[in-house]
Formats: sequence, C-alpha cells, structure tokens
Amino acid sequence: MLFKAIVTVLMVIVGLAAIIWVANWPFNTPWEKDLTAEQRRINAAHNRRHHRAAIRGILPILAIVFGIASVSLLSGPESDPFAAVVMGVCSVVCAGVFGALIKRGRRRRPSTRR
Repeated sequence: MLFKAIVTVLMVIVGLAAIIWVANWPFNTPWEKDLTAEQRRINAAHNRRHHRAAIRGILPILAIVFGIASVSLLSGPESDPFAAVVMGVCSVVCAGVFGALIKRGRRRRPSTRR
C-alpha cells in the first residue's frame, strides 16, 4: 500500500510539472529562439496570467483529493497509516500553498482609494 501511495504522489508531481511546462509554452522549448522581443513579452504576460489561474484551480482540487485518499487509506480494511500520513501531508501542503497564493494576491492589488 505504501508503494501505491508513493506512486500516486509521484504521478501528481509529474502531472503538475507537465502542466507547468505546457503553461510556459513556448519558453524552454526549441521554438523559443524564433520569437521576437514583442512576442516574448506577450507570451510572458499570458503565461503569468495562465499560471495564476491554473494553480488557483488545481491546488484546492488536489488538496481535497489527497484528503479523501488519506481518509480512505486510514479507514479501509487494509489500513496503511504511513501512506495515510503521506497523503495527509500532501493535502496540507497543497492547501497551505493555495492559501499563501491567495493571501499574496490580495496584497499585490493596488488600492483604488488613492
């Protein structure tokens, strides 16, 4: 059961890495050298917006999925406490990073009262 938990966590990490790589498109690819300065600026601004939206959508879902996996690993007939703790830690980390991103995003907005 521990092996399944480790494989699950690694698959999620690989999936996130793939999402980040796709979100950085066309940077860090062979096609990057063909971009003009204006295209680089436009793509960089688009990627920043895309990263924020993707992470704010994915992290809460991952936190919930890891939490459900943790509870199911503890309450099943063949419970595995270590795997449940690993999944619980992943859930807490995802929720913490999401909370930090939301809190940071609120501070960065300029005040409209000025």
